[in-house]
Amino acid sequence: MLDSFRFIRLCTPLALSIVAAACGNANPSSSGGTGGNTDPPIELPPPMGDIAPVNITATDRFATHSQCAQCHFGGPETTLLHDPAGNDISPVYLWRSSMMAFAARDPYYLAIFGEELLKQTNDKAFVETTCTRCHAPAGSVEHEQTGGHLTFDSLMSGDTPETNLGRDGVTCTLCHQIADENLGKTASFTGGFTIGYERKIYGPHLVPKVDPMQLIVNYTPTSAGHITTSEVCATCHTVVIPIMKNGKKQGDFLEQAPYLEWKNSTYSPGVPCGTCHMPTKDDNMVDLESPIAKWPDGLPPRKPFGKHRFSGGNAYMLRLLADNVAFTGSTVPSSELLEAADAAESHLAEGAAVSILTSSLEGETLAVVVSIENHTGHKLPTAYPGRRVWVHLRAEGSSGEVLFESGGFDASGALVDRAGKRLDVADAVMPHRDVIQSENEVQVYESIAKNAAGKPTHLPLESVGYLKDNRILPVGWSKSDQWIEWIGPVGVTGDLSFGAGLDLVEYRIPKGSAVKRVTVRLLYQTVRPTELEAIAKVPHPAAVRFSQMASGRSPLPTVMAEAAKDL
Repeated sequence: MLDSFRFIRLCTPLALSIVAAACGNANPSSSGGTGGNTDPPIELPPPMGDIAPVNITATDRFATHSQCAQCHFGGPETTLLHDPAGNDISPVYLWRSSMMAFAARDPYYLAIFGEELLKQTNDKAFVETTCTRCHAPAGSVEHEQTGGHLTFDSLMSGDTPETNLGRDGVTCTLCHQIADENLGKTASFTGGFTIGYERKIYGPHLVPKVDPMQLIVNYTPTSAGHITTSEVCATCHTVVIPIMKNGKKQGDFLEQAPYLEWKNSTYSPGVPCGTCHMPTKDDNMVDLESPIAKWPDGLPPRKPFGKHRFSGGNAYMLRLLADNVAFTGSTVPSSELLEAADAAESHLAEGAAVSILTSSLEGETLAVVVSIENHTGHKLPTAYPGRRVWVHLRAEGSSGEVLFESGGFDASGALVDRAGKRLDVADAVMPHRDVIQSENEVQVYESIAKNAAGKPTHLPLESVGYLKDNRILPVGWSKSDQWIEWIGPVGVTGDLSFGAGLDLVEYRIPKGSAVKRVTVRLLYQTVRPTELEAIAKVPHPAAVRFSQMASGRSPLPTVMAEAAKDL
């Protein structure tokens, strides 16, 4: 077994696991499965080609980011739009290497999009409309006024105003034109934002200088307090998908709800999303202050000045994009994507704390109580259901030998025991744990969706609910919240130590008198290896291309927090 207590970046074992899965030769189940995979080999199509570039586009409502870059991109030729340390903090510079910019070109998203199209053959328009509304929003809105919609193929290769705007992802003129209509209400969820025709660019600053922007791009900068509220973020970070059967709606599936989770926390309303995801301080925690544009000369410094990096937890995908920039059709240097990935990992390190509360010997059993604290304003992890966080605990003897380990992983990022036996095989749901007594038990915080047959699924459009949702709740969580039927945990009944802001887990380690040191880490993973293995079997060109990319970079976890205790 790999020494998984080190942070590793090995790649080839995942490639082997993906090939094995695609060829129908995956290892027999190690957690109560039915044995070897006897499925016939899958015939896969050729991989999807590179995505078309985003060409400069302007319509009666939108413009691609290149228009904004004329004044809102710093670069090395100016000291404006830089922090005191010389870092470029210009909005377009930071945005262009963010997952917002690559929302429509994210290869994982495209693989799922393609698989949904294969599954939902009777209503491809529903799939395409749903999947592009928030990943290619400006293009989606443009198509609405003509009665059409973005298709998968047109989004990837078209050269119309709608397709170029779509490929520009969550672009500047989309977010900055969201009107203060129905924000925070259900009508605004799932891409229910409103974009007017007035060409008003909303920002937080009072008395903006309007002439330059009107002259250059024919937009009018407009002071508007709503643009910095969480309710703007909620329009695409609260996703409710109708559950359909025979063309009739049967209910709703809540795919993600960071906003509703935040509403049910002490962070609401005083600490909006942007406080963490668009910070207004530099690395020394000093307020940023800068002109918001490099032209015309003499603009006054403004604050707050929010960094448009939108750091979250998706360092893995940013590194995958850096490995495959040509695929995206982008000219963003790989170095900027790697810088954004580093920022995401630093961001994750601020999101949680882990500690060893107590340790006591009960006969030959060592009882260790571990505390996991959520320092975010939403569940941990949050948003898309593919993410997970787990506790990796290791007990060592006097010579550093491992006597007990829970939460180890191999070079593909899969959970294994010390003998290398795979624990998180396909369709296995690892239950929530209050007490862990053996090495094949792991505390994994995650949400696992289910389909109509009650089986785990990674496809949002076939999901009808959750088999498990034990993600750590934010501080201030209330069981009487108005949205509790949607956002309440699943599978934690009976665990009295699972509460607002933290969870306690007791580890009962045999032969405990020999243990001299206990170490514990909290690990974050963007996508489960089981999902990568499932996607590797999908006969869609986007899934094939994504699997090729993922075979070169395993989804190894990021360390969020760690602690140790000598006994």
